[in-house]
Amino acid sequence: MEEIQLYAFDLDGTLLDTAPDFFYAVNKLREKNGLESGDFSEVRSRVSQGAASLARYSLNLDENQEEEIEKSRLELLEIYEKCYLGANLFDGMSEVLFNLKDKNKNWGIVTNKPRKFAEPIVNEKFSRINPDFLICPDDVGERKPSPKGLELACELTNVSSKNSIYVGDHLIDITSGKSAKMRTVAAAYGYIPKDDTASDWGADFIINHPLEINKIIESH
Repeated sequence: MEEIQLYAFDLDGTLLDTAPDFFYAVNKLREKNGLESGDFSEVRSRVSQGAASLARYSLNLDENQEEEIEKSRLELLEIYEKCYLGANLFDGMSEVLFNLKDKNKNWGIVTNKPRKFAEPIVNEKFSRINPDFLICPDDVGERKPSPKGLELACELTNVSSKNSIYVGDHLIDITSGKSAKMRTVAAAYGYIPKDDTASDWGADFIINHPLEINKIIESH
């Protein structure tokens, strides 16, 4: 098996536990609209599906209420902008990233999060171990499951996709990695949508804790 020289990661639900911040924003929006506090597990399961999914849940909207969903999404992000720097790395992830640096592996982030939010978070949370790249939809013009972000990661690091791996907590991450011809890791500890399971995604590896990535590093 080819040596893995590039480790690319999703951000929310893979590197960072951002669900508490989104839960705060959702509840602020619900409170503003006279609704009771939401369910944390429901919010957590929706984070990797994006702000529109959270907006739908915030105001109990149907899928066809597109105008209302968009208005709710913008309101939610306005609230989130005031609290989003509170997220922390998942337990064990710091050790994984330092291990990658010690072994001179390339590592970076490919996320669907807009750069407006992603860049300040990365600058603050990864100041001790800077990623080699941060790639957002703003940079490539497409969101995952498009492989464009991962293809750019390979280009920036001059590493072939066959020597690269992508770690994510949603089916779109695994689809994106496969489309980019990378190996893939399903982060089963992340924000798995309800009625879904990481074992159904066809990833090359499934991990239940970030530290399990170290086993992949040691064996590849």
